[in-house]
Amino acid sequence: MEIKWIGQSGYLLDDKTTRILIDPYLSDIVNRVSKRSRMVEPPFSPESFKGDAVICTHNHLDHLDPDAVSGFNKSMLFISPPSCKERLSGLGCQRIKTLSVGDSITVGSFTITAVSAFHTVEAIGLIVENNGVRMYFSSDTLFDERLFEIKKFEPDLMFICINGRLGNMNVDEAVRLTGIIGPRVGIPTHYGMFISNTEDPGKYISKVKRGFEMAFNKNYDINEILGGSV
Repeated sequence: MEIKWIGQSGYLLDDKTTRILIDPYLSDIVNRVSKRSRMVEPPFSPESFKGDAVICTHNHLDHLDPDAVSGFNKSMLFISPPSCKERLSGLGCQRIKTLSVGDSITVGSFTITAVSAFHTVEAIGLIVENNGVRMYFSSDTLFDERLFEIKKFEPDLMFICINGRLGNMNVDEAVRLTGIIGPRVGIPTHYGMFISNTEDPGKYISKVKRGFEMAFNKNYDINEILGGSV
């Protein structure tokens, strides 16, 4: 399986049979609405994406990007918490599956389970499994002791928000949660998109047992991140 960080909390997962996008922010709508311009250009256009599913973890513009959704093939599967369904439907999405905490869905070779996130709006985190590798995507969330329960999933990889603003935990909280959950590798996310809402990922990398900083818009084999065979 390959994984690519496409900015903010966005990821492309691809195992050559199934392609899934998580929280793709591919427009400049935040700049138009809130005068916060992008620090990096969109890695691709939504019209050019060919895949199986798009996951939007909550209804904020940098996670459920209405301009991007409008450009996607509407016959793809769109996955979200219940609070996003009306928005996605209004944008023309034809296949919508809502997940509440504890719900799971299989998409091709991926199994996706919704877990808790504690944000300013209803949000879900994700446990994504593929070929024996389990990944935890925190989505946007404040630090909360109820997140300790995610340890039971025994994730190999943990993608954790670090920016410490607008309803997200800060670096030290992310480091603490990483130590409690105990992934093989911790990966910082939700930075580097808006100058007013970013953080230095090196602060996180330097404080965890084993961290990995993904370069923007670069494909990584999952074993490359894990440091060997699974």
